[in-house]
Amino acid sequence: MIREILGYCIISAVCLLGMAVFYAPICFLLRNRVPPTKQLAYFLFGACVIIVLAATVIVGASKTAAADRSLNLVPFQAFQETWGMPEPKKIAQTAANVVMFVPLGFMMPVAFRRMRSFWKTALSLALFSFAIEFTQYFTGRSADIDDLMLNTLGGILGYLIFFVASKLFRKKRPRRTSRDYHRSVRKL
Repeated sequence: MIREILGYCIISAVCLLGMAVFYAPICFLLRNRVPPTKQLAYFLFGACVIIVLAATVIVGASKTAAADRSLNLVPFQAFQETWGMPEPKKIAQTAANVVMFVPLGFMMPVAFRRMRSFWKTALSLALFSFAIEFTQYFTGRSADIDDLMLNTLGGILGYLIFFVASKLFRKKRPRRTSRDYHRSVRKL
């Protein structure tokens, strides 16, 4: 299991490096139009998407044949069935499905102002997870409703972290009172 996690880390690092090389010219061209913090948010969100796709669609597709695919549409069946998998690996798989989408749930509203609504973020991540599961079925891996639910849960947890962080770090603006308004009108 440690080997598998290390493999994902190496693939993720290579993906990040490749993405940085391709994004550097774009960053340079947009330097006057898009603030650096927003460009960093776009880059990190794109990196999260690529890492999730590498871990779920790209890596596993080469190891399995299309005849080995399976489909589970019964919720919570993964928790009841063992499928020949030892308990620690099952727990690690479950945790990985949640943790993998936490950065996406956090970065989506950071990068895209329109996605700051809880429902927009949750629905977008659920649809992204569905697309992954759909693709996995046709590439010979298993498609599982439990993975869809766990991925969406991870995205929601990431959004909640964003929400709490945005409330904690929001700059306090002084409230204008009616007295302040009348003073500014008199000065005119």
